[in-house]
Amino acid sequence: MISEERLEKALVYLATTDQEAADLKVSYLRQEYAADLARKRIFLLSEGNNEERKAKAETSAEVQERQTDYFGAIEAYERVKAKRATEELIVEVFRTLEASRRQGRI
Repeated sequence: MISEERLEKALVYLATTDQEAADLKVSYLRQEYAADLARKRIFLLSEGNNEERKAKAETSAEVQERQTDYFGAIEAYERVKAKRATEELIVEVFRTLEASRRQGRI
């Protein structure tokens, strides 16, 4: 059984993390954009044929750092997204149990 305390905890978490979840998603999209810009800038500034320029861009320290930041931002967002999904599931299970209880099934 899911207690009313556990339900309240889930609802509070959901109510207080809307903005955090949105901010984290925007953060990872910004990081993705920054990595892409760095890659393109280094490609344009590099010499050689297209494959060499692409390789220089992909292996540059700046792009690697931006990619690390990007993956860190995705991880932070996915962690909150997963926790929110868990809390939403708690709410749904509570609702189902309460409906069954009211109908005398439990």
